Amino acid sequence: MKQKYPLSWKLFLYSLGLLAIAVIAISVVLFAFPKPAAPLSPPPSFTLTPPPVASPTPSPTLEVVTPIPSTTATVIPSATTTRPPATLTDGSFVATPIPLGSQELKDFVFAVSGDSRGGDEVYLEILRRVEEDGAAFFVNTGDLVNYGTSKEFQHFADLMSDFTIPFFPVAGNHDSFDGLLDEYLEYSGAPAAHYSFDYGQGHFVVIDSHNGVLQNSEIDWLGADLSSTDQPLKVVFLHHPPFDPDGTDHIMRHGNEKFMELVEEYAVSYVFAGHIHAYVEGLRNDVRYIITGGGGAPLYFAGHPNAFYHYVRVTVSGTNIITEVVKIDTP
Repeated sequence: MKQKYPLSWKLFLYSLGLLAIAVIAISVVLFAFPKPAAPLSPPPSFTLTPPPVASPTPSPTLEVVTPIPSTTATVIPSATTTRPPATLTDGSFVATPIPLGSQELKDFVFAVSGDSRGGDEVYLEILRRVEEDGAAFFVNTGDLVNYGTSKEFQHFADLMSDFTIPFFPVAGNHDSFDGLLDEYLEYSGAPAAHYSFDYGQGHFVVIDSHNGVLQNSEIDWLGADLSSTDQPLKVVFLHHPPFDPDGTDHIMRHGNEKFMELVEEYAVSYVFAGHIHAYVEGLRNDVRYIITGGGGAPLYFAGHPNAFYHYVRVTVSGTNIITEVVKIDTP
C-alpha cells in the first residue's frame, strides 16, 4: 500500500528541492564567470630630458670668433725668386699653375663658400651676389652635392650653367661616390683632384682631402707646389679643416699637423676650408684659417651666432687682404 505524506511535508520537500537547485545555479555562475580583477594601476610616467647641447668649444690654439665685418692682413712678399719645378708623384696632380690674367700687382676680388649640397636656393643667391661683386673667380670648398652621383653632378652643372665667373671646385666627402671622384672630375670642372693657379699677385692651391686624410705624397706635392712660386700672396683651399673648433670629429684624421707646419713654412696667408656648416675663423702662427661652410647645406649649431648662410668676399689690394663675411638671408 502506497504511503501518503501530509501536504505540509510535501511543501517542505518541494521548497528544499528549489533551494538546492538555486544553490547549484549560483555555484555554476560563480565558477563559470569569475569576479573581474581589479583594474591595474597605470605604469609610472617618465619625462625624458634631453642632455644640454654645448656651444662650440674653441680649440686650445685657435679662436672661434663671431664674424666681424672685415679682416685685414698684410702680405710680406716672399724672398724666393726662382721657381723650381714641382715634383709630381700621382697623375691626379697638376703642377703647372692656371694663369687667369696678368701677374702684375693689382687689386681684385674673389669669393669663397662651401657645402652647397642640395641647398639650391641659398647657393643660387650666393652665385648672384658673387657676380654682382665682380669677383675675378669663385671657389667652392667642397660638398657640391650630397651623394656624389652623376645625376646630382649634372644638376649641379645646370645650376652653374649661367654663372659667368671662373669657378674652381674643391673635392669634399659628399662629392665621392663609392670612395671615387670619377663623377666629380667629369662634371665639376676641376682639372684634377689637386691643382693650383695664379691670379694677379696670388698663388692659389686646391688640395683634395675628400677622404678625411692627407697622405705623405699629397703633403709632398703641396710642399713642392708652394716652393715653386714666388708670388707674394699664397692661399690654400681644402675641404676638411686641419683643426677642430667644436670638440667633435670634423677635422682631417691624418696629415693635419704636417699640413699646418707646411703652410707656416711657406708663409701661406690664408687657408680656406668647409665641412663644418657654419662660419669659423682662427689664427695659428700667422696663418689665418677660415671655415666657410654656409653655402646651402643644413647648418650646424642652431642658434649659435656663427651658424648662418654666407660666403666670404676677399679683396686683394696691393699687399693687403680684406675678408668680409656676407650673410645670405633665408625666408
